[in-house]
Amino acid sequence: MSYDYSKKSGKAFSKIANEYDKGRRGENVELWGAETKSLAGLTEESRVLDLGCGTGLYTVGVGREAECQMLGMDPVPGMLGQAREKSKDVHWFNGIGEWLPLRDGVLDSIFSSQVWHHIVDKQGTACECGRTLKEKGSVVIRTIGHAQLHEKVVFKYFPEIKPNQLNVYPSNEEFEEYFGNAGFGRVEFHEYSEERYQSVEEFVEIAEKKLWSMFRPITEEGLRQGVEDLWRYKKETGRPVRNDELITLVVCRR
Repeated sequence: MSYDYSKKSGKAFSKIANEYDKGRRGENVELWGAETKSLAGLTEESRVLDLGCGTGLYTVGVGREAECQMLGMDPVPGMLGQAREKSKDVHWFNGIGEWLPLRDGVLDSIFSSQVWHHIVDKQGTACECGRTLKEKGSVVIRTIGHAQLHEKVVFKYFPEIKPNQLNVYPSNEEFEEYFGNAGFGRVEFHEYSEERYQSVEEFVEIAEKKLWSMFRPITEEGLRQGVEDLWRYKKETGRPVRNDELITLVVCRR
């Protein structure tokens, strides 16, 4: 994962660790845990790594749905500190994806949620996934497809950040290339759309505190204009913003 966490970005994640989960309110963790269990064929005997676990929200969610053994790994100590408060049943540890501190063939599955657009060495990380998985293991990646990015309502209010997101999020073709080179036999793409609404207050807080990483490269002018547009929307309509959750689960099978 040579996460872009090393210096500047690492400090950014450490800074928001205490409030990181605020940006995940409204996400259907149970759904993604259940889908991961089904797509990866997880059982009580499965050993699963959450690669880039952050504060452990999805680590705990997947483990709860699948009732399996979970490991949570992240390069940011502040994030792991929050994760450890969520569960003592998970083995939490610090690490990066292109040098997983695990033996060959010890994992049944690897899960990651909204992580791969932060990874610098994506090919190296895909190869490490292949090395540490068992012969019939799988990787489940929760991400946003390029077609879905074009539909995200956040870019209606903050259009300045859209080109960056299209640049950093891997395309379907790139995922196929990374995991094909890593020896995986099949890569599947499962698209989801969940109707979701957010209050303007919550949306503004996420933007101003940059609780979503997409807001980090925004200019002060771009942020100011987007926030003004959101408050104008509330004044005119009095309604929350429809901000549907558009997600692709990329399933890579050995």
